Amino acid sequence: MAIQNRHVMDLKRKVAVITGSSSGIGLRLCELLLGRGAVVFGFSRRKTRIDHPSFRWLKTDVSRREDVDRAFDEVFGEHGRVDLLVNNAGFGVFGEVETIDPESWKSLLDTNLTAAFLCVRRVVPGMKAARSGTIANVASIAGKQGFKSGSAYCASKFGLNGFSEALREELREFGIRVCSVNPGSTGTEFFERAGIEPKKLMKTEDVATLILSMIEIPDDILPDQIVFRPL
Repeated sequence: MAIQNRHVMDLKRKVAVITGSSSGIGLRLCELLLGRGAVVFGFSRRKTRIDHPSFRWLKTDVSRREDVDRAFDEVFGEHGRVDLLVNNAGFGVFGEVETIDPESWKSLLDTNLTAAFLCVRRVVPGMKAARSGTIANVASIAGKQGFKSGSAYCASKFGLNGFSEALREELREFGIRVCSVNPGSTGTEFFERAGIEPKKLMKTEDVATLILSMIEIPDDILPDQIVFRPL
């Protein structure tokens, strides 16, 4: 009740970068942020199909440093800052450990973990100078508890949670909030590609709305880790 009576973060004209923006949680979060008046940049390999004057899609393979640097150069060239970064890009590789191809392992870690580092390192200097900013890293329940045939995926998401925890302590003195988001099974393309059939799925829109709610809470509150799953 107390939070409802307090000022929530005003996202109008805030500059946001969302990775993995072409589908699922990333796409819906872009749409929600635009509805709040934010200026949104979507980073993804596939085209993000949003037609809005405050949205720009930048074709970006976030696992490649040169792509990430080029994209952020464009963002900074236009607006000079990033107020919100959501590291959402990711995919899964599943199978018994001896069957996982080492190149697939590397590609997974590059996209699910290293990409977050590449993006964070570009936004932190400006956020430190402004003494404000929010970084949300979308991990997974699989980053809290391992499961059979999930060694590669779990390693990447456990790593992302560890990165978030250390980053949170590194940046909080500068007024920068870092949150790791750990959703359970969500109705995105992920499970279709993975060949996994979970018993229950959360709606993509509901998960994106929960992430937005975390972003909008008063900026003197640090959300830390959020875990949510189907009932």
